[in-house]
Amino acid sequence: MEPLVTPKRFFRKDKIRIVFLLISITAFAVTEFGRYVCRPYVRTYGLDDWGLTDSIGNLGGIIVQIFLSLAIVNASRKQSFRLALFFSLGYVVYEFLQPVLPKGTFDWNDIIGTGFGYLISLLMLIVIWRLASSGRSDTV
Repeated sequence: MEPLVTPKRFFRKDKIRIVFLLISITAFAVTEFGRYVCRPYVRTYGLDDWGLTDSIGNLGGIIVQIFLSLAIVNASRKQSFRLALFFSLGYVVYEFLQPVLPKGTFDWNDIIGTGFGYLISLLMLIVIWRLASSGRSDTV
């Protein structure tokens, strides 16, 4: 089993690492736009968005978490898929723990949002790794 971080990989400049960082920054901007612009608009005009703006923090937040973490550790292909699953399951477990935490509330829309964010992340990872397969080795 390969270690999560090696000094050689951690300090290496890598194009995929930059892509991961740019995705996390973009996802953060979209998430915050959804929270502070779209959510008030939807609530003000009583629009039915199937709970999308209420769960935008989970949907976008998991994408930010996944890609920022992958950029930090400069994850290999296998590690990137494992870490994406790990963080997504962590979000779901945290949501189920909400009722016993102070001021926490359980919401199925947050779990659905996390699931969609995870699926979006998986699709992006598949595309990124297919495009990068000719230029990078997973063993480093």
